[in-house]
Amino acid sequence: MHKYVRIAILCWSLLVLTLVLLNCGGGGDAGSEGGGGTITSCIIPGTPTINSVSGKISNGELISIAGSGFGSCGPNVVIYDDFEKGISGNSISTDVGSAQVGHWDAIGANFAGIRYSNAYRHSGSISYMDDWSSNNGAEGHRYLEINSLSGTSAIYFSWWSYIPTGVNVPGAEQGAADPGGGPNWKIFWLYGLPFPQNDITSTFTTNSLPSSGAWFIGAGNDISTARYDSGWGFDPSFIKGQWTRWEVYILGSTSNGIVQFFETNATHARYAVVNATGVVTMHPGAAWNILHFPGYGRGDPNAQTYHDDIYVAKGAGALARVELGNHPAYTSCTNLSVITPTSWNNNSITATVRQGSFSDLENVYLFVVDAAGTVSPGYPVTIGNAY
Repeated sequence: MHKYVRIAILCWSLLVLTLVLLNCGGGGDAGSEGGGGTITSCIIPGTPTINSVSGKISNGELISIAGSGFGSCGPNVVIYDDFEKGISGNSISTDVGSAQVGHWDAIGANFAGIRYSNAYRHSGSISYMDDWSSNNGAEGHRYLEINSLSGTSAIYFSWWSYIPTGVNVPGAEQGAADPGGGPNWKIFWLYGLPFPQNDITSTFTTNSLPSSGAWFIGAGNDISTARYDSGWGFDPSFIKGQWTRWEVYILGSTSNGIVQFFETNATHARYAVVNATGVVTMHPGAAWNILHFPGYGRGDPNAQTYHDDIYVAKGAGALARVELGNHPAYTSCTNLSVITPTSWNNNSITATVRQGSFSDLENVYLFVVDAAGTVSPGYPVTIGNAY
């Protein structure tokens, strides 16, 4: 073999090895993230600490946070939508600029049931409503879709959900007449292509809330190969007539994956409903491409569900974030609002304030969370004040 051919083959082999080590191909083992380095590369030892804040703590304002231990990577924010750019009664927009950060890539086929609404909202004056009473031949197709995850293997998302008092979990009324029906509300659905590769979802199957054990998070349809499945029996504190915040963090791995599911509401401080580590969350060589809010729901003439303040981040720093809370201890917060960073390094973060449901002049606390999920002590600030 000619020496220049051998040199070319050697150079190509070294390039391939480098890409494998960096996981630039995506969808690998725990700690990997296609095109975004590794989870561990984002983490700098030590607890995040906020030393000072400059700027106005008000919705849409840019602030700078100085301190230490924030880590070298922040989140790649895919979307943040508080739905304030929409008009009540209109279909949810997928136009560029229709959300505060990013935009929705698609909406379900039942677009008549996917609307902006001012009937109930967690923050501002508008939320996103799914009306499950209109089938139009597309029973479960009431969702907002992100299909631009680009083969991620690490994702964090949070949102607020609401079902009014006296309204059904989707499918409850159908179940009374159809033994094969009944409540079925998948509050999110994450999967790869072709569907339903590596899908993970979370499902309520009861109209009696709290859920009384009829709830799970885990593999949905793609169950031919053993993957993470919590089984049935978890009891979130989600009830009708009260907004609840849900958070999900999933790290893809064939052996060392992570599945975390947190819940926060006015009557129950933030807590982990599911906290699984060292689990199988992904098939070899796979990745996640698509996320739906919600994942699915059965038609029901008396069912409307509401979402607000949806935030999705991906990449090696997906779990890293900045938040406002109503208690100096993060785990004691009953109200939280994630704010959206625009730059991030170990000692400085620039972010846009998302006020959530906090009122002007309300005393709150600022938190920085690093890529490992370690939370800083709360830094006291007041909504509306400049620093």
